[in-house]
Amino acid sequence: MAETRSLLEDLPKAGTDQHLASNVAAGHLALVPTWLPLDVASGPSSNSAGSGGDGISEGVISSNALAVFMPSNAAIAGPHSGADAFQGNDALINQHPTEMAGIGGNGGSGNVAIGGGDGTNHAGSGGNGLFYGGLVSTEVALFAPVNTAVAAGPGATAHAEQSNNALFLQGATQIGGMGGSGGDHNVASHGPSMSPGTALTLTGDFYAGHGGDGYFVGTMVDVSIAIFSPINIAIGAAGGSAEAHQTNNVIFDQGAVQIAGIGGNGGGFNLSSDTIFTGNHAGGGGGEGSSAGSMVDVNFGYFHPINIAVPAGGTADAQQIDHVLYDQHALQLAGIAGHGGEGNLTDAHSALVDDILAFMHS
Repeated sequence: MAETRSLLEDLPKAGTDQHLASNVAAGHLALVPTWLPLDVASGPSSNSAGSGGDGISEGVISSNALAVFMPSNAAIAGPHSGADAFQGNDALINQHPTEMAGIGGNGGSGNVAIGGGDGTNHAGSGGNGLFYGGLVSTEVALFAPVNTAVAAGPGATAHAEQSNNALFLQGATQIGGMGGSGGDHNVASHGPSMSPGTALTLTGDFYAGHGGDGYFVGTMVDVSIAIFSPINIAIGAAGGSAEAHQTNNVIFDQGAVQIAGIGGNGGGFNLSSDTIFTGNHAGGGGGEGSSAGSMVDVNFGYFHPINIAVPAGGTADAQQIDHVLYDQHALQLAGIAGHGGEGNLTDAHSALVDDILAFMHS
């Protein structure tokens, strides 16, 4: 009489010896340490080849910059005397911070991930970028040159000249929550059949060259303050002569770049393949971009030139020339999905479907 045996006896058992000759599934489970609990040892497996790591940041990144440029030039002559003062100043103040957090790594190229069952298979996929918190940057710049010529008394001559060139770079670059780009020429596919007579019905996820997702939750704040207040004074007392000449050339570049929640671009020429598939299935797809919060850019520019000539019984000549350029542009990007790649192939049991349709019409 034939013996009826439970189907559970054919299943691999944790804690017992497994033979590779019995079936392929047993060969997969033999790679799992037998000392793991049953629910862990028998859970879905994940396979990854050449995928970028995830970038996760929680907290606040803050940058505070302060620059003060106050050159002073003075020529003071007493009675029957002369004084000359010449000053030239060139200043480059770079307060341009770069703050980057939660950036996923890019996926590699030429990788193969082969797996089966309910696990996740990634080949050359970009890592996810996650940022929770705040990026704060404040820049303050003060430029206040002073030029003074004083002829104090008869026969006094005072001559003061000052030339100033200043460049302030204050704009911040803030980047948070960006997914890595997917690689090229990657393959994510299923492994060999599990056992004779077992249909390949896979419920796992297959990604090849897929761009990572970018998530940003929080606030980006950039505050730039620039103050330009040149002062030029000429005072001629009785019988005296004073000349004060001042030239100022200043550029304030306060442009900010704020980027948050950007999905990585998908790679090219990737293959995601299976037989009968019910899970997520993507080849060279662009990652999702998500941003929740606020992006704030505040730029304050103050220009207050002062030019004074005081002929107190004498002669006074005050000349001031100012050239100022304020660039306060801002570029803010948030919640943008990545571009899909080119030349990618997603083969979801197309051969099996063709065979079934051909049989039905025969």
